[in-house]
Amino acid sequence: MCGITGFWDPHQKFSNYEKLAEAMAQDIYLRGPDSHGVWVDHEQGVALAHRRLSIVDLSPAGHQPMVSHSGRYVMVYNGEVFNGAELKTSFCDINFKGHSDTEIMLAAFDAWGIEASVKLFIGMFAFAVWDKKTQILTLVRDRVGIKPLYFGYMDNVWLFGSQPKSLMQHPAWKAELNADVAQEFFAFGYVPEAACIFKNLQKVKPGTVVQLHANGRHETSAYWDLGEGISQAKNYHEKKSDQEWIDSTHALLKDAVKRRCQADVPLGAFLSGGIDSSLVVSLMQSQSVDRIKTFSIGFDIPNYNEAPFAKKIAEHLRTDHHEFYVSAQEAQNVIPNLASTYDEPFADVSQIPTYLVSKLARNHVTVSLSGDGGDELFAGYNRYTVGRSLWRMKSYTPCFLKWLIKQLRCLPLSFWKTLEKIPGCPHRLADKIERGIHLFEAKDIADCYAMLVHHWNTGAENHFAKHPLLKDSIENFQYWDMLTYLPGDILTKVDRASMQVSLEARVPLLDHRLIALAWQLPEHLKLRGGKGKWILREILKSYVPEKLFDRPKMGFGVPIDTWLRGDLKDWAHSLLFSSSLEEFGISASALEQTWDKHQCGSYNYQYKLWLALMFQQWRSQYKL
Repeated sequence: MCGITGFWDPHQKFSNYEKLAEAMAQDIYLRGPDSHGVWVDHEQGVALAHRRLSIVDLSPAGHQPMVSHSGRYVMVYNGEVFNGAELKTSFCDINFKGHSDTEIMLAAFDAWGIEASVKLFIGMFAFAVWDKKTQILTLVRDRVGIKPLYFGYMDNVWLFGSQPKSLMQHPAWKAELNADVAQEFFAFGYVPEAACIFKNLQKVKPGTVVQLHANGRHETSAYWDLGEGISQAKNYHEKKSDQEWIDSTHALLKDAVKRRCQADVPLGAFLSGGIDSSLVVSLMQSQSVDRIKTFSIGFDIPNYNEAPFAKKIAEHLRTDHHEFYVSAQEAQNVIPNLASTYDEPFADVSQIPTYLVSKLARNHVTVSLSGDGGDELFAGYNRYTVGRSLWRMKSYTPCFLKWLIKQLRCLPLSFWKTLEKIPGCPHRLADKIERGIHLFEAKDIADCYAMLVHHWNTGAENHFAKHPLLKDSIENFQYWDMLTYLPGDILTKVDRASMQVSLEARVPLLDHRLIALAWQLPEHLKLRGGKGKWILREILKSYVPEKLFDRPKMGFGVPIDTWLRGDLKDWAHSLLFSSSLEEFGISASALEQTWDKHQCGSYNYQYKLWLALMFQQWRSQYKL
């Protein structure tokens, strides 16, 4: 895992290329603190820079930027390709200097070209390749967006890098806020693919190759497409028994995990005690002669504390378990650094515990496996079943009853507070009713999805209104999540949090072969008895007693809702109203009303408020 950056100045407007490239790389130092390198072609105005976190082949033979054996290609690369050993057997005539996957990838480019090669790679990657022969700079990103890569054309210069902060060191950089993208952020809490909050900057889309040309033109081609992959998987009609599906999924999971345990440095895994992380750890431990190091954090707040569950799983599997109980103050101490960690506004509250567990892991290992991706692939989110149920209910509800339901909004808060005092009445009933009514206003299944995942009504929620790819609502929700929420939120969170402490995070459940298999599975192997991830539960049962993991799903969060009424109240109120949000579709009155309703306790608007807070913090950090 590393940090990459660089530029192409075709008109040679600037000078001191080495110094510029080094300064750009220095700003992403934490992504690769072990060593750094710069390669420059003064005649063409190209500079590639690299920060290395040494994982495989710790020797100088793994140093980057690296030139291919033919001398044609020069590459800077972030990530890991896990089938390098198999690919290497194709190059018997090459005398390899080391055993890094970087050298093998470059040999593949020499032999087959970039796009043909990347289709063969199993892994997570973002890289830039300068082709001396064609004088084209090529940027490539892995299939689902595990590793980030930004690029932009400013002042007739191409800039690229793992994070925007590295580009800010170049004199061609100009920071301007993209208001349209800001509206999308307010709708969803993250900046979607392939947009960027900064004007004239964008992300390389997952699964694509981007070719940059000297005249400022760029061409994008997809080497992997999720929708295409799903269509192919759905056309797979081989009949299998449930057990045969379980066995084939189990075998592929074992292989995906085994490949991601390749490292020349200490390795471990995050363990929350949930289905996904417990399965990853089980598969790791079953294939290791040593005790796997596992990591979890806890809070002295029952609804947010998964540490006891993780500990029981670790004890059963006999891992070398490490846990750390975090105080409210320690968690809150992370908040001032969030804007500089993410570069773009980002508002998933689990960014705090993700950073803390990464920090804990980095004290013991350099690589940690994660269970991310299981919910999207195997229908684990509660909103999938809730969304389908409400959509079906809406379809069969008479118009007059729909009208009556909408009138519930007119009832005063005092009415709901009185109801909440009745024994057995759901906590924050008013909040739940309001969300349910909102879903009843959905026009179609795409609109229903947007209403399930969006926060502020800025109009930008319609930007994600995709045409349904599949007949079933839950599969459409999974598809849209994999296109948007997974790369924009989940993978961004894990990348930035882990890289902030120089830790490599690997996600075996997002092996593209496993993605293809998951979409072949019949629904009853994902959802059964009202529970998602049925097939993963069945596999996990062969390693861990069901009683240790069969429990309601918990989010990986912190009690932001309580903090905003307590410890963080003064800070939050001051920051929220520090500058107007009107141009992004958030009126001062709407913000004030949201704040007041949250403070009264009958509503939980922590996500909407946290989103606005993270934007204001980011805006202050970058003075935009």
